[in-house]
Amino acid sequence: MRIAVTGANGHIGSVLCPLLLEQGHTLRLLVHRRSDGIAHLDAERVPGDLLDADAVDRFVAGCDAVMHLAARISIDSNNDPLLPRVNVDGTRHIVNAAKRHGVRRLVHVSSIHSYDSHPLDTPLDETRSATRPTAPAYDRSKAAGDAVVLDAVAGGLNAVILAPTSVFGPKDHGPSLLGRAIADLHNGRVPLLPPGGYDFVDVRDVAQAIAEALARGPAGSKYLLSGSYRTVRELSAAVGRATGRRTVQRVAPVGLLRALVPVFRAQALLSGRTPLMTHEALTALLEGHRDIRNDKARRELGFDPRPFDRSLAETLAWMREAGMLIGPGSR
Repeated sequence: MRIAVTGANGHIGSVLCPLLLEQGHTLRLLVHRRSDGIAHLDAERVPGDLLDADAVDRFVAGCDAVMHLAARISIDSNNDPLLPRVNVDGTRHIVNAAKRHGVRRLVHVSSIHSYDSHPLDTPLDETRSATRPTAPAYDRSKAAGDAVVLDAVAGGLNAVILAPTSVFGPKDHGPSLLGRAIADLHNGRVPLLPPGGYDFVDVRDVAQAIAEALARGPAGSKYLLSGSYRTVRELSAAVGRATGRRTVQRVAPVGLLRALVPVFRAQALLSGRTPLMTHEALTALLEGHRDIRNDKARRELGFDPRPFDRSLAETLAWMREAGMLIGPGSR
């Protein structure tokens, strides 16, 4: 099958694309700015931008299926005007091209943020409503992108939607914001921890579910891809256990961290890095749902997330080989 893949250079894409090639598929990859993570792949690379409807149309033409992974991710999203354009308009361009060229399957990779996390005391599954109108711009953009896909399904498009939680794992070349946070915890760059936590899922298990969704699952189906919940303090302790290093365990009051957000922003600006601590990130951690169900994905896609501690140990081993970690045995 000839498959068009957006977001191939991202973390999920860098794991998914080799898997699809191993399965015998032919890939056409949309390249926006970077292609370092996919340069070694035996695949067609097409320069283009999701915001260019004509370029997207040419990219999809002649393909049997589309896997739409590309998205703009932000933890300061209310200050990012590109979010709705990429996550909603870009998705609409993909959907329109898929309909126009009669693709047999569209697999749209969304996010847990497209769902309303509240109420926090009842299990969250695919029946949960879309995120609230007062949610951050990123959450609203992902929910709106899902709606574009579901509207097209009602018009006859064969598409499914997969929503991972917070993805981590090996081959995080970027690195992602979570990958950077894990490395910073190991490297002693985090003086205080925020309260709250999140559900973490291995990128390899997410990629496998996406590959399975190419042929499994009725059109219009939505699937949550969750792993296991950990507080940030538990994450830091797990990093220490996996590497034998002492990691920070002190949790700061949320009020103090919110007061320090401008300081974190200024430090990030001076270092040329994206700030990891924002008001939006703090809220996401405080509202991170502890019971996100993946029963439907297990049943219909064969989703089988591996244990958290094993995933983290293998992630840290990969980071060490990649030179992202400092300390004994690091490069």
